[in-house]
Amino acid sequence: MELTPLQQRYLGLSSEGLGTYEVRFSSYQGHQEGFYHVQALPRAWEALDELCNDAARAGYVLVPCSAFRSFERQAQIVSAKFQGLRPILDAHEQPLNPIPEDGGERLRAILRFSALPGCSRHHWGADFDIFAPNLLPEKQSLQLTAKEYEQGSYFYELGQYLRANLSRFGFVRPYCPTKAKNSSSSEPVSKKWEVGLEPWHISHLESAQPWAEAYEPEVALEYLKQSDLPFAPYVEQLWSEDLVQALLRR
Repeated sequence: MELTPLQQRYLGLSSEGLGTYEVRFSSYQGHQEGFYHVQALPRAWEALDELCNDAARAGYVLVPCSAFRSFERQAQIVSAKFQGLRPILDAHEQPLNPIPEDGGERLRAILRFSALPGCSRHHWGADFDIFAPNLLPEKQSLQLTAKEYEQGSYFYELGQYLRANLSRFGFVRPYCPTKAKNSSSSEPVSKKWEVGLEPWHISHLESAQPWAEAYEPEVALEYLKQSDLPFAPYVEQLWSEDLVQALLRR
């Protein structure tokens, strides 16, 4: 399938226009210091840097654990879950048991917390998964679950800070909607698709919006159908505009 440079870019097949940035963090409570590199759009990275500096003044050492993610990397994640090499989490963020034998139902379960390759906001370079290593308890590994942000848990105060301050730097949390009036709990982003809450996922709207507007769902579908990915035969039976809206939060 022949794709234009624009299509390759929003499907995560190209990293054109992205910068490469080093992320460093010190040792905290038994966690070793380290560094790694991420890719992102320059304006989104500048905004993240401003957010991190502000967070540091509030006592939160904020760093991204994920930024741009390629089509290939997203395909590896979904394929590993589909083939039973990585756990599929249920609505309670516990390993799903039993795993659906039907491929379509298994893929539907995976989509609760993992976007299809070609349908991830991480392809655009405007979104980040963030955390605060200085808040992790000793010997506690990062889980990237909503439970980490519940009241009484180690990222609860960070979640409150993000809710109060993200908009000052042009960010939103696309998979963490605000509570509705007269509601005591947050609802999943999409009841139909049961897309899970992700308080750690932030998106720089100014940088993301052009890609959301350019995105053509039918291009992603055709590319996936023609791939040799193990879940490819089941994509079309689940595909709908509702699914794309839920995954991309356009």
